[in-house]
Amino acid sequence: MEFHAVIVCGSGKSLSPFSRIRSTGTPKALLPIANRPMIDYVLEWCEKAFFPRVTIVADSDCQEEIERAIGNFKVNYAKVKQENADESGVDSNDGHNTIIDVLPLDTDNTGEILLHLYKSSSSLDDYRSFVILPCDFITNLPPQVLIEAYRNKEDSDVGLLVTYYNQLDIEDKKSKIFPKNYTIYSELSDGKCQLLDMYSNEDIDFHKALQIRTQMCWRHGNSTISTKLLNSGIFFGSKDAIFKIFDENPDKVTDSYFKNRPITKIVRDLGRRSWRHSSAKETIGCIVLPQQATFFRNNNLPVLMEANRYFMKAQAIAKATQGSGQPQKDKTAANVGIDSLVGDNTTLGERTNVKRSVVGSNCIIGKRVKLTGCLILNNVTIDDDVQLENCIIGNNAIIHSKSRLTNCNVESTNEVVKGTQAKGETLLCLSLEGLVEDESALSEEEESSETDESGSDFSDDYDAEEDEYAGNEDGLFAY
Repeated sequence: MEFHAVIVCGSGKSLSPFSRIRSTGTPKALLPIANRPMIDYVLEWCEKAFFPRVTIVADSDCQEEIERAIGNFKVNYAKVKQENADESGVDSNDGHNTIIDVLPLDTDNTGEILLHLYKSSSSLDDYRSFVILPCDFITNLPPQVLIEAYRNKEDSDVGLLVTYYNQLDIEDKKSKIFPKNYTIYSELSDGKCQLLDMYSNEDIDFHKALQIRTQMCWRHGNSTISTKLLNSGIFFGSKDAIFKIFDENPDKVTDSYFKNRPITKIVRDLGRRSWRHSSAKETIGCIVLPQQATFFRNNNLPVLMEANRYFMKAQAIAKATQGSGQPQKDKTAANVGIDSLVGDNTTLGERTNVKRSVVGSNCIIGKRVKLTGCLILNNVTIDDDVQLENCIIGNNAIIHSKSRLTNCNVESTNEVVKGTQAKGETLLCLSLEGLVEDESALSEEEESSETDESGSDFSDDYDAEEDEYAGNEDGLFAY
């Protein structure tokens, strides 16, 4: 068997207050897109790829909920598969059975996931390669395109990093929605690309400059530096080749090396091997997704909103093409546009208007409510005469009558008092969360990705920083 897929379910810091960053939140992988958990789209993509095994890595406190979601996905996917088979007259039993399991792993950095694969490599003997996937991407690109790109990579490449350009029409003047990264890659004569180096905007701010090595320029004269490329979070790797490199560098590739870095920085260190030595060594290939294909990651709130609108636009186009518009109703009845979706067991009051919005299940929407461009999660109660525009309302929230919210986020279980007028605000529940500064957050701020001077492939981000108070040569301190 060829591939073992690993889906990484992060904490969803940029999706707060709706992710598990807040105690009232939902695990990131289960946040809804068009009333489906976002991980459903990734699992469906894996099914199309015919991966024999899929491991979902998540925090231990999310394990039970994710396992329940996997069970629901299997039932629904089998049902859809059978319906498609009945329409086409083809047997739905194709002999493929994907094994999906959940690995509880509490970690602050995704590099520890690669450490787990490395240490348990004996359990991967049946698989020649692994593919790491985020839980938040949506694409219409067939997985076979990326699989074939990996199979046809250069002989010197031990892995393939997937990058893409933003396709969403979201204003981002200060690069807060789509982080500004510096990706350096080289285009080969056959049209393929190899990764040379990567820096985040934080790295550049730390060094006050973009560090480019002369040795890299000599060896790769046609290098390109891009600030527009985004990291898809998808990485294909050769198990034997990459783990062999780790075995050859036991002094640098330690447990702390993995635990203090995201997978992206480990991939970057592997990519540097093509130019950091007197002779080129194994490195990482790079592919840029064609802009004809749709691809985006739902790793922050603006993209989450845009993803729901993407599916609503597609639904409106499909209904308009089929001519299946809604029949004329009584003027007092609620009106739901063809570009909107309402979940099961949700009631809508008289003269309520829903446009370009997604409403979850078991919601109670009162009379004369106007919802425009909103995402309403499950079990929400909205009283009469409420107007919401471009808002996200969390699970079990209550919006009392005559409230008017624009561009607001309402945390799950929050209760918005009657007559509230708000614009561009995040309405949180009263709690003590966030008042105690987390030590891990402090250590994360100190981390940087500078290049070490030792010539090693694997940079040690911590050794390069000098402590100005480490010595006592001037004798000012009595210790």
